[in-house]
Order: sequence, then C-alpha cells, then structure tokens
Amino acid sequence: MSGRRLAAVLATGIVTAAMLSPPSAAVAAPWQIERSDVFTLRSADGHEYRVMVAWPESPPPPQGWPVLWLLDGDDNFAVATVTARRLARAGARSGVGEGVIVAIDSGGLSRRIFDYTPHVPGYVIPKGSPAAGQPLGGANAFLAFLHDTICPEIARRWRVDTGRQTLMGHSFGGLLALHALAQGGTWTRYVAISPSLWYGNGLIARQAVEMSPAAGRHVLLAAGDREGPPSGASGTLTGVATTLSSRGIYARFAVLKGQSHGSSMMAAMADGISLAFEQPVRKGVE
Repeated sequence: MSGRRLAAVLATGIVTAAMLSPPSAAVAAPWQIERSDVFTLRSADGHEYRVMVAWPESPPPPQGWPVLWLLDGDDNFAVATVTARRLARAGARSGVGEGVIVAIDSGGLSRRIFDYTPHVPGYVIPKGSPAAGQPLGGANAFLAFLHDTICPEIARRWRVDTGRQTLMGHSFGGLLALHALAQGGTWTRYVAISPSLWYGNGLIARQAVEMSPAAGRHVLLAAGDREGPPSGASGTLTGVATTLSSRGIYARFAVLKGQSHGSSMMAAMADGISLAFEQPVRKGVE
C-alpha cells in the first residue's frame, strides 16, 4: 500500500472514530425545554424539593392558566411538557388547550414512599409487597406542603386558574391523588394511574365510601390489563369509580390495553393532560 493511500485510510478511520465518539462534557450541548424553570423549596422538616415548571408561549387568559400538578416529577416532567405542547398545537383536533405544568421531584425512594402514603394506625406493608419495611404515613404533611408552600409560589410567579387544578400520579402517586380527593384537597381534577389500592388494606375504597359529596370534581382512574398483583385490581378500581360517581364526582375508569404497571403512566399521559387542559366547549360550535 502506497504512503498516500495509507494516509487516506488512516484519516478515514480517525474521522469515523470521531463521528462515533460522544462529545466531551466541555463541548456537549444538552437538550433543554424552552419556557421552563427549576427551583427548590424546603418543607417544614427541612427536606428540599426540586420544582420543575413549564408554561405556554402565549399570554395567559384572563382567568389564568389551568395547571397540571405531576408527582414523580423527575420522571414525568419532560414527556408531559412535550406531549401537552404537541396536543395544544393541534387545537380543535385534540380538544386540548394550553396550560402550566408543575412537576415535583419525589427525591429518593424512602422519601417518596413516606410522602405518598397516608397514615393508617398500626399498618405496616406486608413482607414481599412493594416498599415493605419503609417508613410510611407522610401524605398529609406532604399535601400541606404542596398547598401552603408550592401553590402560593406558583400563583406568585404565574397567573393560574384556581378552579382548574389537576393532580396526577402513578402507583403510590395515584394513591396520594385519591387520598387528596378524599381529604377535600386543593385540586378540582384528579388522575390516578395504577393507584396502590391495596395499601392500608383497602384504605382508598373505605375513604371513597365515607367521603362527603364533591360535585364538580373530575377523576380519571386507569390501569393496564397486564398488571399483576398487588396492583392489578381492575374490579376494585371499577368499584371505586362507581362509589365516587355516587358522590357527585365525574369519575371514569379506563383499561390501558397491553400495558403493565411500569408502562401505564406513559400510556395514560395524553389522557391525563386532556383532562387537565381540555378546551371548554363553546355554545354553537360542534
């Protein structure tokens, strides 16, 4: 092989290697979400939470933006923001308008389980079940932190519609959303995906029976048809939806075909966004 040809081969190899190699940290340009912000707030017990917010480009309507509050925000913020903006661009075809997304980072596993589980006297999660051995019972304190600290901060920074606030969560997050509903929480709409109805030996089913009428509230319950125990309880979810409907709540249960417990949140994301940001039907418009 001639020297010129060898040099050409070597040069090609160097270029190919450069193309296949990831950029160094010094030159990498990470993808970012426009019109978003991240800040940190501290709860009464000193724990710090990252709060991620995304808002529309256009100015807010006179009544303010509807808000979708997302639990497990570190997992769900980006996909929810991109999905919501895509649906809003479709306008009348999707029936979805614009809104603000507020996602709260759940932190580590232990903190998440503590924050998302209601207090049930004497209850411990049985061995072999998810989160067995973890501290429980911080749900009311966490909901108070959302209401007393994060909600006012969001209202201070963005013009929001207090009458259109949706809380959405998955698994223990779905459990927390339904517990918040039973407590008469701040939100007007609730999305509970694969909620942990087994927790507290059926706590949510009991709370649904005992709760006061809540006319005007909207609830979406959903679970995959491939979920195994203890989360795969479609019959129980149907029963909870029926009980909530008897309390004057617009409750709907959806089966997510082909979805497991781990995939159900992504499968239901568009439906949750549609509930939170649906455009009001104007009179005289089909």
